[in-house]
This record gives sequence, C-alpha cells and structure tokens, in this order.
Amino acid sequence: MQRWGAIVRSAVDAIVLVDARGCIEEFNPAAERLFGYTPEEIFGRSVAILVPESRRAEYGGYARHYAATGERMIRPGTHLVGACKDGTTFPLQLTVGEAEVDGARAFIAIIHDLTEQLALEERLRTSEARWRSVIESAVDGIVVIDASGRIEVFNPAAERLFGYAEAEVYGRNISILMPSPYREEHDGYISRYFETGEKRIIGIGREVTGLRRDGTTFPVRLSVGEMHVNGERKFTGILADLSARVRMEERLREQTSLARLGEMAAVIAHEVKNPLAGIRGAIQVIGGRLPSGSKDAEIATEIVTRIDALNELIKDLLLFARPPVPRPLPVDLGELVRTTADLLTGDPALTRVAIQVEGHAAPVMADPELLKIAFQNLLVNGAQAMHGHGTIRVTLDTIESRCRVVVADAGPGIAADVLERIFTPFFTTKARGTGLGLPTAKRIVEAHDGRIAIACPPGGGTAVTVELPAAPAIV
Repeated sequence: MQRWGAIVRSAVDAIVLVDARGCIEEFNPAAERLFGYTPEEIFGRSVAILVPESRRAEYGGYARHYAATGERMIRPGTHLVGACKDGTTFPLQLTVGEAEVDGARAFIAIIHDLTEQLALEERLRTSEARWRSVIESAVDGIVVIDASGRIEVFNPAAERLFGYAEAEVYGRNISILMPSPYREEHDGYISRYFETGEKRIIGIGREVTGLRRDGTTFPVRLSVGEMHVNGERKFTGILADLSARVRMEERLREQTSLARLGEMAAVIAHEVKNPLAGIRGAIQVIGGRLPSGSKDAEIATEIVTRIDALNELIKDLLLFARPPVPRPLPVDLGELVRTTADLLTGDPALTRVAIQVEGHAAPVMADPELLKIAFQNLLVNGAQAMHGHGTIRVTLDTIESRCRVVVADAGPGIAADVLERIFTPFFTTKARGTGLGLPTAKRIVEAHDGRIAIACPPGGGTAVTVELPAAPAIV
C-alpha cells in the first residue's frame, strides 16, 4: 500500500479519489498544484468544486447518476474545463475509473492539464493558417510532391497556371504537368537523386516547359527545394510563368532584326531603286525604237515588267522595314473597309470575288492610309486563297473598348505548319509573292496598338481577326 501511495504522490497528473456520493477523499500533490487547494480545504467537499460554478450542478450529479443507472456519462479522455481556487479556469482531460476502497465504491479521477497542449495546437494551427495563407496568396505556382512524385499541395496560382483544380491533381504524379519526353523521364530523375545524391535541379532552378490541361505548353521557371516532414522527404516546386518574358524577348529580337532590315532597305532604296528607274527609262526608249510586234520589242516589254516587279518588291520591303509613323484621325472602319473592297473588286483579276461587309464598329483613331494597306493585303490574300472565285465575308463589331474586324474567306484553309510561320517575313507558299503582305499588315496593326490573329475554323476557310482600340468617347 505504501508503494501505491508513493506512486500517486509522485504522479505528474492530478489524481483525485471520489466516493460514491461525489465527495473528495484523496487529493495528490499534483492536484494541489493544479487546483490551488490543500487537502484540508478540499477533503469531504463535492468534486463539483473543481469545475466552473455554472457547471457544478451538472457535473456533481454524474457520480449519483452512475450509481443509480450504471450509465457512464464521462468517457475516457473526455475534455472538460477545470476551476482553480482563485477562480481561473483551464482545459483538462479527464479519465475516471471505478474501484473498491475499504469495502466501499469509489471513483479515481486522473486529470491532465491541457493548457500547454492546446496552446501548442493553437500555435500550430495559427502557423499552418499563416503558411497556408502565404501559399494560397502567392503569385507564383507552388506544388509540393512526395518522394514518389505524387502531388500533395497545388496552390491557386498553380491552378490558374495549369488549368487544373487542386482536387483533380491531388495524389497524381507530377509528370501530368510535363510534356513528352520530360514526362517519361521525371521518375528517373527522382530515383537517380536518391541513389547518387546528384542535384540536377534541386536548389538550382532552371527553365522548363509546362503542360496545361488543354494540351498547350508554356515556358516556366522552376525552382525546387527539399524538405523533411515527419521523417518523409518532400519536394517543393515554385513555378513562374515566363510566357510574357519570352514574348518580350521575341519582340525585342524582332525589333532588332527590323532595325537592321530598315538600314538595309534604305541602302537598297538608294543604291538600287534609283538606278533601276534609269534602266527602266532607257529600256523604254530602246523598246520604242524597235519594230512593233517584233521579238526584240517583246523582250524589252518583259524587261520593263520585271523591273516594275522589282520596284514593287523594294516598295514592299521599305514599307515593312520602315513603316511611316501613323497620323491618327477619326476613322469609320466600316466605310474604310468598303472603300478598300470597292477598289479591289474593280481589278479585272478579281471580278469573280464578292466582298460582303456586315455589322458596325465604333470609330477608331488611326491612320486611314496605313489601315487601307493592311486591309488590302488581307482581302487580296483571301481572294488568292479562293483562286479568284468566291465570297469574302467581313464582319465588324465592338466588344467593350475594342473594335473587331473579321475577314473570312472560303478557301481551303492553312496547314498547321504554315500557320505557325504565317507572319514570318519573306515566308510564302505562293509561286509569286514577297512574303511581306501579312507581316506588313501585322506591323501596321500593332503600330495602332492593335492585335491580329489568324485561325482556320472547323467548317473550312481562313478567318483573320483584327482588333483596334476604339476612339475615346467625346464628353
């Protein structure tokens, strides 16, 4: 008995012995420290004194209820609130056991103070909420995977980046976010790192290619860090979309190339065009002296035709490489497109082409002469795609503050490999053509802060969409 008494007195948790009436008979030193009562102050009093006053009637009846019915109302490990002598309260975990002491029924209550544990849990919850908030509000995508490559965390930025909801990718292999051949090689990267410890990307970061849910790819900067959670390896990937940066770099490269092309075009204009004019005049003089209908006269006429074609090429090159700075005026796009269409349908080669203009767009501030050149190129391309026979439909409308013009032909469409290069200078699929028509139209449209795009609808044909900012409303 002395041994058990020593155990009870040395116990870290509070131990309270209660008789069948609910009165306290024993109160170990841990209970004294926890509740602030001495044994003399507490012996013989109802155990309800150890709970807040508002709950005493409820708790005091537990022992009597059990004695009368045998129903346990306090389960092992029940969380309650205790009350100290000074009136302060604290959270506790209560386990009650039944025993027979000196031939009478008694109850042994083991009480564990949960104050520190609950405070720690609250700190952990607060810390987790703080880090969750940081992860969810991050601009860059954050993805956490386990050692097998399965996704465990997929923040909102990653959802926007890849087009998946977190629930769709949770537990799936990270390789679903990669195009081939990286998809097939990814698991080998992890295995190699575990076997050799060689870091190919962990702690370094590099540019990779991401795969969206819709199958499109995009450039991304990936930084990977390693961590250990409960003894398990995890990898955190931070992904920054580089699409805008890559587009800017391409634009800068294009501008640099165009600047050099402009310098070259100026040299050509000075060194070639002027002498060509002289040569053309001389050939015309010579041709005028030759007998009409002779073979030599035909050759002279052909030379002049070739020189004119060369002059047109130089003219197109100059326009593309060094387009004039737009002189903006209020422009009615519908009227401008109709005027351009009327000029084209007057061409004998295009008499079997019908151009239908429908809809209405708000006025734009633009250079009408430059826009005529752009739309002329688009309409001529559509007519040539239909081999000079068919209908070109031009639709105008205004969406928010953007004016849109869609030029749709009924031709065979454009092959995917050609569509990728359609705006590349000097690229053409025509037997005769400079390959500068569409690139020039693109430069003119972009010089007006607009956009141009080409698509091939499933029903066939080609649709070129031009968007221009609407002119500000006059108040």
